[in-house]
Parts: sequence; C-alpha cells; structure tokens
Amino acid sequence: MRFEELSLRIPGDELRMRFHEKTTVLSGLGALERQGLVESLLGALAAGPAQQAELTYIDAQGRRVRIRRDPTGDVTHSFDDGSVAPDFLALLGVDLVGLRDLAHVRAGDLGLLTTDIGLPEPPELAESRAALAELNEKLESALAARQAVEAMRMELSRIDEGMREADEGRAKRRYARLLTDLERVRAEATAMRTGDAGAAADKRFVEAGRLALRVAERWHATRDALKQATADFGDRERLDARTLAESESMPEHAPAELDALVSRLELAESRRNALAARLSTLATSRLPEPSHPSVVRLARGDQETVWETAKKAIDSGLRLERESINLGGLAAEGVSQAVGEELEEAHEQLGAAERLLESRQRVGYLTTGGATALAAIALILFPLAAPLAIAAGIGGAAWSILRPRRRLAVARGREEEALNQAGVPTYLSFHMRRIDATIDPGTRERLDLAALEHRVALGRWHELAGPVDPVSALEIEKEVRDYAHALSSLDGAAEEIDAVRLELTQVAEPHAEEALAELMRACEPFGVDDPRVAAAMVRHQIETASTARLQLRLEAAENDERHLRDELYDVLKQLGFEEGEIVDRVGGLEHALAAALGREQARDRGRDKDVVERELVELEARVRQERRPEWGAAVTAFDGEEPDVEALARRRESTAQAHEMAAKLVPDVELLADRRNAVERRVAVLESSLGEVSSANPLFETPDIEQLLLARVVAARNAGPMGEALPVLLDEPFLRLHGESKWAMLDLVERLAEKTQMIYLTDDVDVVVWARRRSATGVLALLEPVAEIA
Repeated sequence: MRFEELSLRIPGDELRMRFHEKTTVLSGLGALERQGLVESLLGALAAGPAQQAELTYIDAQGRRVRIRRDPTGDVTHSFDDGSVAPDFLALLGVDLVGLRDLAHVRAGDLGLLTTDIGLPEPPELAESRAALAELNEKLESALAARQAVEAMRMELSRIDEGMREADEGRAKRRYARLLTDLERVRAEATAMRTGDAGAAADKRFVEAGRLALRVAERWHATRDALKQATADFGDRERLDARTLAESESMPEHAPAELDALVSRLELAESRRNALAARLSTLATSRLPEPSHPSVVRLARGDQETVWETAKKAIDSGLRLERESINLGGLAAEGVSQAVGEELEEAHEQLGAAERLLESRQRVGYLTTGGATALAAIALILFPLAAPLAIAAGIGGAAWSILRPRRRLAVARGREEEALNQAGVPTYLSFHMRRIDATIDPGTRERLDLAALEHRVALGRWHELAGPVDPVSALEIEKEVRDYAHALSSLDGAAEEIDAVRLELTQVAEPHAEEALAELMRACEPFGVDDPRVAAAMVRHQIETASTARLQLRLEAAENDERHLRDELYDVLKQLGFEEGEIVDRVGGLEHALAAALGREQARDRGRDKDVVERELVELEARVRQERRPEWGAAVTAFDGEEPDVEALARRRESTAQAHEMAAKLVPDVELLADRRNAVERRVAVLESSLGEVSSANPLFETPDIEQLLLARVVAARNAGPMGEALPVLLDEPFLRLHGESKWAMLDLVERLAEKTQMIYLTDDVDVVVWARRRSATGVLALLEPVAEIA
C-alpha cells in the first residue's frame, strides 16, 4: 500500500498534503513536528485519524481507501464506492508499536546514534553548522542562477538558429510550396486523364475506403481497450476454466465484520476452553467422570423420588401397552405402541414371504425337472456335460424353492414371537379385537385412561431427568447413586462445580457455537468452511475473484480485438492492401483515400485539360530547376511555412537583455563551492570529536548503514501475511552523515522507492538540496514551508 493524501478540514478551509507515489520529502520540520507527523500517519492507520481529519491510501489491489472519524467518534474505512474496506492494520496483525517498528526509521535504527539533546552543543560547532547552512543556501541560489543564465544562453542560440534558417531557407520554402502545387496539379491531371471510368472507380474506392476507416477506428478502440485490460491484468497468472467459473460469482469485497467475527470466535473459544479446563480440574480431583450427560442432573435430585418416578413411568407404559394389545394394537392419542407395530410388520413380512414362495415354486419345479431330463440325456450322449445340468438343477431348486421356504420359516418365527409378546394366539384374533373396539367405542375408555396416566407419569419424569428415557436411566442407576453420594460429601465444592458446569454448558458453549455459526455464514459465499483459516482464505478468494474478473475482461477484449482485426484484414484485402503490418496498411489506405478525394475535387473544379497539362509541365520544369542536391528527398509541403522573423527579432532582443543582466548577478559558484567544502570538512572534524558519524569516520562504514536500511525496507515491504507492503517514514536518519556518504545513502533511498514508498521528514539542508534537484525530473515531490508575506 502507499499513502496518497492526508487532509485536515477546519471551518472555512481545508488543508491537504498529497504524497508522491515514490518519494515525498517534507522539509523544514523540527524534531517535534516530525514526531507529530509520524503519529498522525501511523496513528491514523492504527486507531483512526483525529476529528475532522482524513487519511487516504491505495491498497495492494490499487483501490483507494479512506479512513475518517465521524462526528460520533467512530472510525470508518471505505472504498470510493462507499463500501466498507477492511482494517489494514488487522490484516497485518500488528498494533501501533509494531507498526512503528516496521515503518518508522530513525538514525538510531541504522546505528547512527545521535548525541544527547540535553547536552549543550559546543559554540564552535554551532557556528560552523550555521555557516555551513548559510553557504549551502548561497550555493544553491548560485547554482539556480547559473542554470537560469545557461537556459537564457541556449534560448538565444535557438533564436539565432531560427533567424539564420529564416534567412537561408527561403529557397527551400519556395521549393516546398512548388512541390505542394505540383502534387495538386498532378492529381488534377491524373483525374482528367482517367475520364468517367476513373471517376466511377474513385467514387467506389472512396465509399469503400470510408467504410474501411470506420472499421479501423473501431479496431483502434478495441486495441486501446485490450491494452488497458492487459495493463490492469498485469503479470497475474491466468486461472483455469473451473476456477474462473467458481470465482466469477464471488463477492468483490470481504465482509466488513470479518475480522470482528474472527476475534469474537477466538474469545468465545478461549473462554469455553478455560471453563472446560477449570471444570476438568475440579471434577478430576473431587468427582468421578460421568459416563452419561444425564448422570449429573439425576444425581442432583432426591434419589428415592427420581427412581420411584422412573418406575411409575415404566409401569404406566406397560399398562398402556397391555390395554392396546387387548384392543388389537390400537394406539392412544399422542402415544406410540411398539408391540402392535412390530406385530403388523411381522405379519406383512410373512405375507410377502408366502407370495414369493408361491411365485417361484412352479418355476422351480419346471426348472428342476428340465435340468434332470437334460442330465439323463447328457449321461448317454455327452457324459462330460451331465454335471453341469445337475448343478443347474440344484441351483434352480435352491433359488426357487429352498431360499423362499427358509425366508418363510424366518417370517413365521418372527410373527410367532410377536404374537407371544402381544399375548394373542393368532394374528386373526389380534385383528378381531381391533374390530370389536371399532364397533363398540366404549371399550376405548380403559385405553385412554391408561394413556393419560402414562403421559402424566412420563411428564413428571422428564421434569426431573430431562430428555433421557426412564428405561435408559435405570441402566445407570448405580452410577447415579454413587455420583449423588460423592456430591453429598463435597459440601461447598459441589456448588462451585455446578456453577462452572452451568456457565460452561449454558453460556460459554452456546456463545462459541453462535460465534462459529456467524463466522461460517459470513464466509459461506466464499466457499470457506474452516474457521481456523477463514480470514486468510476469504481474502485469498477475493483476490482470486478479482483476478477472475480482470481475466474475463481481458479475454472479452481479446475476442473483440481479434474479430475486428480479422474484419479489417478482409476489408483491406478487398481494397488491395495486402502487404505489411495492419497499421501500415491503414496508413496506406488513408493516403490513397486522400488522393482519391483530391482527384474528385479536381474534377469538380472543371478546368480545361490542356490548361492543366501546360501548368503541370511548367511546374515540373520549375521543380527540376530550383531543386538543390543538398536538400535530398526530405523536403515536404510542411517546409513551405514562412516563419515570423519580426517576432523572432523581438524575442532575441528581450532575451539578450535579460541574459546580460542575469550574467552580471551570478555569484562565483566555484568559490562558494570551495568555501562550502572547507566548512563541511571542519564540521565533520568537530562532529567526529563528539562521537558523531561523518564520511571520514572509519568506525561505521557506508555499506553497513546500507545493509541496515535495506533490511528495514524489506521488512516493511513484506509486512503482511499475504505480502502487503507498508510505506517507510525516514525520520532524519542521515543527519550525522556528510559528504559522499550522505549522497550515497540518498541515492539508495531513490532506488528503494521504486518498489516501496518513502516519506522523508527532514530539516537537513543537504537533503533539501538533493530533493530540489530530483524534484525537477518528477521522481519525487518536495514540500517546503512557505513564509507568509506580511
């Protein structure tokens, strides 16, 4: 990412500080001002800007993000379209302190430790530094003045050259105008020589040529769109068809609350795990581990009441079952009768087995008899085939008779078992009881009463025990009684365990499940189902979806350009332009079309043919006469334009006067440079005596400083988990360097800024001089304080 603008809105005014995409030098800043600006930029990323302030940056995908604080104090991150942008610092996973360590580079970070600001500076060093600063300013002004004088001198040379060309080029300009007239008359003569056939051909060519040019214009537009789409796609790797189809429908932006949901889930899970660990510690040391979730609840109740209620529920269920069997398995309202259902199912299976045996038995007899006859014949004619026929007969008998009979026997045994369990001799008698109950509705009263008693008993049981059924509860009765006895011996510890268990099961676990469900719902459109990598995978999917959309636009632009290029090829081929590149063919078409239009205009003028021919002969003779060999073939119609000699003379006079006056005011640059170098050496010597670093100090070599700076920049360039980069804020890091060492470090900063944005905060004259020279070429931006005019 890179900073784009820091703005401050105050009533009636707005202050804006725009940053260069590579390097921005902010000069005239003291230590406090530099510290305040660093806090403003990094603090805006970490906790949001101050009230009425706004920070704008460009993210890794080239999208503009604005960070502002609304009147209520809430910080918002938004894209240009108003959608919510992710918190950049949350992506990096660092706080403000970590952000400073990554992006803020000071002299101490490079081993250039500054002296204690509390110690007074020696007067001699202070005077030398002041003299050096003054000489730097004078030298900078002198260099600028000499550069201005040199520019005036070059301007005078250009004006003199223009005036010389104006004087010596009259013949050439006259010759160029003759060529223009010759081309015009030659086109007119050609048009008259071709007659009506040529006029018709020119008319057809003009119509077809204009159509071809319209196709060429459309092709140029699609080619420009293709260039833009190619530039937008960049060096990304193209996706396969399956990934392209999956990514096309994904949202463009991550959910605004994604990071908050991840944090909420982590907090909920950590709370749940802490409670579970605490409960495990308490329970392991004082209580046995329950084998069933209902053990704890059953143990907390009065044991006699619990098990008496369980037995009542079971007994009422048995009475209800008997009454239902007595009425042919009729079910009471709200109660399911398992015995009657089992008997009905067993009888249905018996009927199916009987039908299967009946359907296969006749086929089996026929198959077995036929196989036996074939075996007898085979014994006489083909003895070796007899075993096969016998095996086929046995297999047919097993399939059609033996297996269905075995299935029938199993079904009968199951029905008899169900009849015995129901207490009825036959299924018919069981069914007749149901018919009797249907004829006489009064017989259902005992069944309904038993069902009511069972529902009441079962309801009381569930109030005590929860969802567990009484039969299953009786299986763990001994464990429950032992657990209840252990609870009674714990005194106050039981209450603590119950409280922790209640908080775990009723609060912490539901909250963790709810947080997980919300995170998964937010990640569902992106196909992410693993909460551990949810945030990283969602952002990866967004990046993939962005690549997919760019690839689709690129492929569409490629198809459009290819179709129009093929169409343009065909049109140009029909017009006879078959050689060279397509751009050259279009240029040839434009030239031929202009010639055809010129011939049409010549025909419209209607001059006599003999007059045109005579004029053509005269112009050709004059061209041959006035042509000079030194001009070559480079003379064109554009060379016939006459320059404004009087304007050139006026410009020369004013420029010469300004040059003469400016040359008198330029100081002696060489003398100033010598004086500056001498004072700079003196400052270096004085600083070395105080333990400061200079270009002559061997204690710390420039390559070591370069390595430290490079390491800091690389760390900022790869700050995020997905390679997100940070700008680097250079806080006067090279103040203790002088001479070639400082220039070498500044040149390194310029090279590093090709890939990482640099913001240089300084009050160093040398850095300002370097920045002024570089800012003229546009490689960096220099922001200097401007004194107000009284």
